[in-house]
Amino acid sequence: MTMASATAPPPKPSSRPPNPSAPSLWAIPGPLQKLFNHFPLVTLDPNALPVRSQVLTSASDTLPTLYVFSSDADALNGKPSINPACLKWQTLLRLSKIPFLTSPSSNHASPTGSLPFLLPPRTISSHPIPSGSIPAYISRQTSTTKPSLPSLREEAYLSLLTPIRLAFLYTLYLTPSYSPLLKKFYIDPSTSSSVLGTVLQSQLSSAASGAVLQGLGLHNKTGPAGIEQEELYAEAAEALEALATLLKESATGWFFGREKPGEFDAGLFGYLHLVMEYMDTPEGRLGKLVREAGGGEGVLVGWWGGLRGRLGGY
Repeated sequence: MTMASATAPPPKPSSRPPNPSAPSLWAIPGPLQKLFNHFPLVTLDPNALPVRSQVLTSASDTLPTLYVFSSDADALNGKPSINPACLKWQTLLRLSKIPFLTSPSSNHASPTGSLPFLLPPRTISSHPIPSGSIPAYISRQTSTTKPSLPSLREEAYLSLLTPIRLAFLYTLYLTPSYSPLLKKFYIDPSTSSSVLGTVLQSQLSSAASGAVLQGLGLHNKTGPAGIEQEELYAEAAEALEALATLLKESATGWFFGREKPGEFDAGLFGYLHLVMEYMDTPEGRLGKLVREAGGGEGVLVGWWGGLRGRLGGY
């Protein structure tokens, strides 16, 4: 979730027609239906690439470059992005075994208006690839089958990432004890001026509170005071519990019984990695919720560690 998308127009509901004959719907536990209904899956319209994108080039003649939120040093060393959306696609590319570079960037510098985006090697193409087209790019580069549309069951569980995203936004952008982390991630790399830093932090917090209120359906409220904190974390806990239960049902250790982690795993990893690395602290609540999901068995923590190891110890 980039802060650009936090201020974008509300996403349109998915237009995919229901398939009444799909038996997978009946595999969703009944108690989850209320949660699914509260956080329906939404899809974003694809970003159009403006004319100025044609002048962009990759940082390499031989390797593609993924532009993400990151510090110069972390990007140079291929470290995980500090942004969940960027980290999702960074993770999926690493899982595909495609060599690539990472480079720090910003929404303002992105040809799509948000991060991440991928640029192929200079010798191949100068046309940027928006994040939604990365799976197709991976398919072409690895000669694997083009990713199929998610099943209705997968779409339903995908909607559970929404309450996790909202709790993540509230924790990082609106919880005072995490102001130093927000400053380190997004403010210090942008400006050395304390005055401009204060203005930027206010803008980020305002955008985050608007995104959380919109995500909770509280369109008639404004500012952090309008957010019911207990309700926010309770819904995140329900979502994490449902995902832990789903994972325990998998014989492979990856979501939906897949033989190897896929896009859903990468999307959840984008949040949980940042939570467990930076927010698993006494003053925070998200880390505790992740640890307790699945009856306190550490299901999601074990999954996170397994995927982290598969990525080479991220």
